[in-house]
Amino acid sequence: MVRGATDTRERILKAAGSLYSNHGCEGTTLDDILTASGITKGAFYHYFKSKDALGEALVERIVSEYRFLAEAIDPATAPFDQLESFLGELVRLNQSGQWINCKLILRMSTESHASHPATEQRIKKFWRWYEGFFVELIETCIKEGSLSRKFSAETQAKLLMSTMAGVVTFENVPGPKHNINEIMETLIKLLRA
Repeated sequence: MVRGATDTRERILKAAGSLYSNHGCEGTTLDDILTASGITKGAFYHYFKSKDALGEALVERIVSEYRFLAEAIDPATAPFDQLESFLGELVRLNQSGQWINCKLILRMSTESHASHPATEQRIKKFWRWYEGFFVELIETCIKEGSLSRKFSAETQAKLLMSTMAGVVTFENVPGPKHNINEIMETLIKLLRA
């Protein structure tokens, strides 16, 4: 069976995403990506001009998948239910082991992309959108009374984002595992008080 162009590009993205999420962009060589995806250097360059172009494509993919999750929220449900639904889906996906986007975007965000400003800009744009998404939803929850007015929507968004980032990061630390559901539920209860 002959593999299609889409299959090969997808294998490259999947292999690179897994390697980058575990070892970072700088800690992953082109040879690592070639080996993991089972392709030749020529095939790689057919789909991507460079390793930096691959990084850009990975960020675009992450953004697309996060936006898809946000758009999948039922707008007919109450704002607080929308917030819980989105967070619950992120938790479920992270725990599945099949979705590495949280870990990958965190890893890529902590590395310098000074030599490739297009990737850096895409990452910054993602974080502005992600925070804005939470702020908007939280503002609606505050207005309807389902979240406390003690903290601004911006502060609550940063708390949710930071908690999720911390839990995802701690998943890779040796030692006892944390119950991400329990942590997120506790934070939501605190924000509702």
